[in-house]
Formats: sequence, C-alpha cells, structure tokens
Amino acid sequence: MARAYRWLGGVGYILGLIPYVNAISPILVAIAWIMMGRDTRERVFTALGVLLMALFATGIIMVLAILALIPMGMMGPRATPIIETGALLGILLAVVIVVLAALVIAALILDVIAHFRAARVFDSRWFRLGGWLRIGAAIALVISIPLIVINMLSAGARGVLGQPAPGALPLWPLPPILWPLIIAVIISLLATISSIIAFFTIPEEAT
Repeated sequence: MARAYRWLGGVGYILGLIPYVNAISPILVAIAWIMMGRDTRERVFTALGVLLMALFATGIIMVLAILALIPMGMMGPRATPIIETGALLGILLAVVIVVLAALVIAALILDVIAHFRAARVFDSRWFRLGGWLRIGAAIALVISIPLIVINMLSAGARGVLGQPAPGALPLWPLPPILWPLIIAVIISLLATISSIIAFFTIPEEAT
C-alpha cells in the first residue's frame, strides 16, 4: 500500500502545479492521505483526506451556483419567479462561501499537523520542511493581505500601479504592492515541492 499512496500523493501534488489538469490534484492528494491513514493507523491523515474531499465538493457546488446565477442576471424585469430563484441561489452561494472558508482554514491547520505527524512516522525531513514552509506561507499571507489593502488605500489618486517617470523603465513588471503576496506564493510553491519529494521518498514499507 505504501507504494500506491506515495505515487498518488507525489503525482497529485505535481498536478497541482500544472494549469488545466490541477483540478484533479485535490482528489489524488486526498486519496493518498486517506490511504496513508489506513496504512499507518494515523487518524489525522485520514481526517485530512476526508476534509480535502469535502473541500473539493464544496468548491464544485460554489462553481455550479455561480454558473446558475449568471443567466438569471440577464433576465428582464418581468421574470419575477426567476429573480426569486436567483435570490435563493444567492443565499445558497453565500452559505457555500462561508462553509468553504471554514473548510479552507481547517484544511490548512490539519495539513500542517499531518505533515509534522508524517515526518515523525516516516522519519522524513521533507514532510517536516513542508510543514514549516506551510506555516511560513500562512504567516506571509496574513501579513501580505493588510499590507496590500493599506498600500491600495494610500495610493489614492496616485493610482495603485503608479506611473514611472517619462522615458524611464519600471524596475519590476509587477506592482510593488503585490510583492508580499508574491513572497507567500513562492513559499507555498516551495512547500508543495517539499511535499512532492516527501511522498516520493516514503519507504516501500511503512514503519
């Protein structure tokens, strides 16, 4: 079984980095954690896998609700029943967003715990590094969001993107206010790479 989930997890995290095919990444990663939980009898692994499955299903529901609301916004003023249905879908969407946010926070916390637990179970420095990098990414994200908001508010009439001097070339193609967020994304990327290596280096026989 170790061979099965080591490849499922590694490939799943790799697919998460590839556009257009990253939609199936959460499923493979979730199955890998569930299989790891059954193999090692560690409930935190199974719980993370189930939570990732629930997160994926909730995301699908949110996308479907948004797609259902789009045509209703194009209806004429006489389409009262459709408008009422759209209002119900709007409430459903709001509930789904709240549930999704709660699941994301729970998944992030459990993901860190699971990585540290896997580091102990498999004596893997890569799982441990993945856990610390996830903590770093979360801290960077928490710091970046208020910084971006403050910078956007302080920009005011000067414009969010800013204007370079005539004839001068910008030093960086991206707005400076996005730099903290970029740092969080880079740390998250390193965390994913660490998880990829961690899964591929799981021993053939679980200890």
